[in-house]
Amino acid sequence: MTDVVIIGGGPAGLTAAIYTSRREMKTVLISRDIGGQMSNTSDIENFPGFDQISGIELAQKMMTQAQKFGTDIQFEQVKKIEKNATGFTVSSNTKSIETRSIILAFGKSPRELGVPGEDKFKGRGVSYCATCDAACYRDKIAVIAGGGNSAIEAAVLTAKFASKVYVINKNTKFNGEQVRVDAMNEIKNIEVINNDTIIEITGDQKVSGIKLKSGKEIATDGIIVEIGYVVDHTLAQGLIDCDEANQIIINPLQETSVAGIFAAGDLTTTKYKQIVISAGEGAKAALSCYNYIQKIEGKATTIGDWIKKNK
Repeated sequence: MTDVVIIGGGPAGLTAAIYTSRREMKTVLISRDIGGQMSNTSDIENFPGFDQISGIELAQKMMTQAQKFGTDIQFEQVKKIEKNATGFTVSSNTKSIETRSIILAFGKSPRELGVPGEDKFKGRGVSYCATCDAACYRDKIAVIAGGGNSAIEAAVLTAKFASKVYVINKNTKFNGEQVRVDAMNEIKNIEVINNDTIIEITGDQKVSGIKLKSGKEIATDGIIVEIGYVVDHTLAQGLIDCDEANQIIINPLQETSVAGIFAAGDLTTTKYKQIVISAGEGAKAALSCYNYIQKIEGKATTIGDWIKKNK
């Protein structure tokens, strides 16, 4: 039996782990990777304390800090959460862990295009991470799908390596910040195609082209999809309350509709999805979780750092 299982290794989960471990709670963090979306960001300039830091570096610093205080990090994918008489059972591909509480912090997953050829060519020319794959397009042709800041950033980064970058934006104009759009438009090997959509990804053993709704066909060595993220509500479905967008509904203490389950980060109903906000939610979830454990043990609890203890 462990005190808390944290599901997710992004800024919310890692921060929660730092806080629960410092409170001497037996903490297990389960995640497929470390950093989540944060690791796909090449330059972070708005996280307090750092003028500029890469997402991977920030994630590694958070992980090291969590481990320093005793967090047990396990690289697994959680398949099921079940409630039992003493708390919960968290099951992965290889094991089951009994825990008294859970913090859900698994963030969001990349939104897919949902067109023919996408599933077939995943890992063979279709990807969802420019930071990971931009360098693979050295002297090649790349397509970026999307019209927001992430797509613009992906195009600018990929253009440093590729001979040609096409940006396919389904809208008549970009949704990203104008300063980013202006910077992208100055790069000569980037060609923007607005008001058009990809309807098929083609190829044999790997991606060789795309087809657009307008009828145009573009030869390419691959495509990076940057059209946002969605919450995979598989673990939460039927267990806790979610909204129409599958986001987990929380109260100001990060509590969900089920006692003992807390949520933090991009998967919650909090409107703004930023690294620093996810980290803050992770800290709140951890403190609320600690308070929950104290309460079920019959010990004194707090309703705030500055308010006296209650019994």
